[in-house]
Amino acid sequence: MADLSREGHRQRLREQYLSGGMDNAPDHHLLELFLSIVIPRRDVKELSYDLINQFGSLEGVLNAEPQDLMNVKGVGESTAVAISSIKKLNDRVIHNRNKNITHIITIEDAKKYFINELCNETVEKIVQVNTKNNGKIINKHIVGSGTANCCDVDVERILQNAMRDKSAYVFLAHNHPDGEAYASANDIDFTFRLKRIMDSMTFKFVDHIIVAGEQAEPIIHAELFEKYFKEKKS
Repeated sequence: MADLSREGHRQRLREQYLSGGMDNAPDHHLLELFLSIVIPRRDVKELSYDLINQFGSLEGVLNAEPQDLMNVKGVGESTAVAISSIKKLNDRVIHNRNKNITHIITIEDAKKYFINELCNETVEKIVQVNTKNNGKIINKHIVGSGTANCCDVDVERILQNAMRDKSAYVFLAHNHPDGEAYASANDIDFTFRLKRIMDSMTFKFVDHIIVAGEQAEPIIHAELFEKYFKEKKS
């Protein structure tokens, strides 16, 4: 016989969701609702708590690797795949926004493009985009990746990509997964070193943009570097 109390609780969660009442619900309630659909014949309230406690937050649960999820008691392969696929689906939706961005003409265009590209990344990545004279995107390259707060990049690789694509303009961007859209001293030094190199090339280095979540800030067009260089001289 079905557990009427459990079934009634699940039905109430679904009705609450359908009526829009989940918008302000605690994270564990929303996760519980999802788990009740993935695991239909079990009470999953405690499991939702266990997952959030294990990974620190709802975001931590959704960013976890399937193998790590399966280390939590009660999470099998199907459940782990279902949970981790939420982020993959969301990432795809966000990346697909760039299908409608064919040209980068302004810094605002660049910020929008790179936010779509990097906002959900959990490790640092450096992305290079090369464009024609009219701003039409020629190609995108991942030129560096690393840990959550460290990313190495090969300058020679950036230059080769630009030459191979017969670029007119070059944009770079990288993300701060757990930080702010604020350039570090190393970011600024690297940016202006690369700019000096490209000043002698046939293509122009336009900007290096820092992305953190839904925020993005350019370095060359920002006032930050002026403050930084004044501090270095003093």
